[in-house]
Order: sequence, then structure tokens, then C-alpha cells
Amino acid sequence: MPEAGWSTGTARAAGGSRNFKLWIPTTPQSDRASPLLMVLHGCRHDANDMAEVSGMNKLADRNGFLVVYPEQSRLANLLKCWNWFDLRHQTREGGEPSILAAVVDQVRATHPVDPDRIFVVGVSAGGAMASILAATYPDIFAALAIFAGAEFKAATSVSEGFAAMKCGGPDPLRQGQLAFETMRSGLAQRKRKRMPAIVFHGAADTHVSPVNADQAVIQWSKTNACLAAEAGDSFAVTEEVVEGTAVGGRAFEKHVYMEGSHPLLEKWLVHGLGHAWSGSPQLTKYGDPNGPNASSEIWRFFCEAAWNAPSCWQSPDSSSKK
Repeated sequence: MPEAGWSTGTARAAGGSRNFKLWIPTTPQSDRASPLLMVLHGCRHDANDMAEVSGMNKLADRNGFLVVYPEQSRLANLLKCWNWFDLRHQTREGGEPSILAAVVDQVRATHPVDPDRIFVVGVSAGGAMASILAATYPDIFAALAIFAGAEFKAATSVSEGFAAMKCGGPDPLRQGQLAFETMRSGLAQRKRKRMPAIVFHGAADTHVSPVNADQAVIQWSKTNACLAAEAGDSFAVTEEVVEGTAVGGRAFEKHVYMEGSHPLLEKWLVHGLGHAWSGSPQLTKYGDPNGPNASSEIWRFFCEAAWNAPSCWQSPDSSSKK
């Protein structure tokens, strides 16, 4: 494993090229290949901003996983938003999904990465793009996290994008079926039993309505039902609702959806939280330290939900209580 800390690179694909920053943990999992987490920033941000807001690098050091932060170009979007609302960037082998897949390929070419433990998390525009990536490249990504984002293909134009942010996207059951159909090309490369997803949203988010969190859960539940049907499996989930208060003071509702004994979906609604990262190391415009630690909870979920992958979770100090 190369020296710990930051390294940089540029990935190229049919859709173009993007720079990225890679965080190499101080304590890698020396006995086996490392998990890899792709983190997609929101509008106006870059890799450093996302690392600072999420505190993900410190978590990576503790748990021994790699973190790659692709960076959107102002030439592709003036506000540096991922173009989740554009049809050109919603398919496999083209647009931004192909570039982001190339980022993973480049990291795998230079570092020992466990192919069963590659995950994607995105916030805001990055969250909406995470949904697209999970559907277009299920042969790469084992699970996804959506923070203040949207369901798969919630919009196909700028105007629809703004409407989805305020009022939600199309019927999530239809979008769930559409996501499954989009997954077929990737599934032909590598079968995927399920696509676990965890969703975080602030109940006081006025930038992206919390209805998008509900839709994302319904959409990925439908997509997973389609995956089960394709495999000839029965499919049923049970829901448990846990209410609690984070150490920092914000109350939350945690919805856990289990398929048998296996975690499949989670939804966290954080009361009083706006359009900001919950459990951020410090208070900023886009980071709120008073909510549950989203980074820790997302990584914990990935480690619990990843199918056929060894455990990758080292429990930190508790960030919330029932």
C-alpha cells in the first residue's frame, strides 16, 4: 500500500475526464484488499470541502478503507453540480457515470481493492448521481448512500430537476422498475443479489424536500424486489422505526427495513437539520455537528449490508442514543 495521505489523479472515459483525490488510510487492512468508498460532493464543492464536511478520512483511518473523491469540473457545470438531471448523464458507458466508473478502475489499477466492498455515497446533487451510478454500474458498486439526494432518474431536464428538489420526482415504483431495467447491462457482467441503500435527510431541509428521501426508499425497495424476482427469490421486508437523540442534541427517526435477517434499506430523518451533513466535525454552512454521525452510520450500514463480504466495521464512540 502506498504512503498514507492524499494522492491525486485524473480518470478518462467515453464521457470525458475528471480529476479526483484519493485518501489512503493510515491503518490499511493489511491482511486483505481494502474496501473503497466513492464520495460525491454537492454543488459548489470539491474534494477538500467534502472531506472536511463529512469527516470521512478520519473514519477511513480507523476502519482501513480507501476514500476517493471525484471532482466536478466548472466546464461541465458552472456550479460544479453533478449533472444528475441530464439524460446524457444517466446511462452506462456514457457521460458522467462512465467517468466515475473509470475513477474506480484507476484506483483499482494502483491499489489492492476488494471488489465486493466498493460503495458510493453522495450528498445533494452527488446523492442523486449516486442513485444513477448504482443503477448504471451494479457490477461495480455493492451498496449506496443518498444524503439529501433523490431517487433514480428523478428528473431529465433542468426544470424537472428544480421541481424534483421542491416536490419530489416521478412515481418511485415506476422509477424502481426503470432502475432495474437500467441495471441489466451491468448485471450481465456481474450478478448482484440486492442493492442495499441508506438514505439520510434533514427534516428542515428547504433546498431539497424530505419527500425525496421517502421516494428513494420506495424506489430502491421496488428495484430490489425486481432483483429478487429475476433470481426467483421471494421478497418481503419488515420495517422497524427507532426514535432517538444524537449526542449533539438533534432528534431523529431511523427506519430499518430488513429482508429476513439481512439489512436492506435504512432511512434517517434528522429533525431540525437543514441542507447540511449530519454529525459533521464542525459547524459550517454545509455541516451540522449536532445530528447523528452520518459518516459512521453510513459505513456501519455498508459493512452490515454488503452481501458476501467480510466485516469491515470498527465501532467508534456512540454518536446517538435511543
